[in-house]
Amino acid sequence: MSLTPNTQQSAKESFAGKKCLWLFWHMALLLVLSTGAARAGEVLSEAEVKAGFLYNFTKFVEWPKQAFSSTNAPIQFAVFGDEEFAAKLKTIFGDNKAHGRSFEVKAISTPQEAKNFQIVFVASPESRRAAQVLEATKKAPVLTIGESDQFLEAGGMINLFFDDAQLAFEVSPEAAQKVGLEISSKLLRLAKKRRPK
Repeated sequence: MSLTPNTQQSAKESFAGKKCLWLFWHMALLLVLSTGAARAGEVLSEAEVKAGFLYNFTKFVEWPKQAFSSTNAPIQFAVFGDEEFAAKLKTIFGDNKAHGRSFEVKAISTPQEAKNFQIVFVASPESRRAAQVLEATKKAPVLTIGESDQFLEAGGMINLFFDDAQLAFEVSPEAAQKVGLEISSKLLRLAKKRRPK
């Protein structure tokens, strides 16, 4: 059976998308291995894979200059709802940089604190309060990342989810643009549409 031009194009795009997603996973793995958090041949924990994804997201997002107090100010990264994961992020991020900036990771416990950071990750234990975090950051250049079914619908920018037992993500570039953030088209191409349950 021969493929029509449209079918061939779709097959090429599908292959390219899978290759790009593999590269993204590979970048996440390299980050975790480089910190010594895991060794080659070991199975990465869910937290380590998430950390790799979160780090890679920062490389594909541009913040407006006024989002930082100075040209060498670190990227302030908040974790809402999971102190243990925040501690793991600190270790994994280590001395790594994005856009020439180092990272400062902090666990936060109130939604109002979120507006003082460049990135806020709403961990699943606090998903029910994600709307409060999004309300607190809606006018600030804060990249919001969550892991709940309604996160994008509530105004979030990136949502992590599992697709066939593999970590994937969906993106709302419109939510990012509203506060002056630019998400790279490369990241948008890697994003998945979640299948309805």
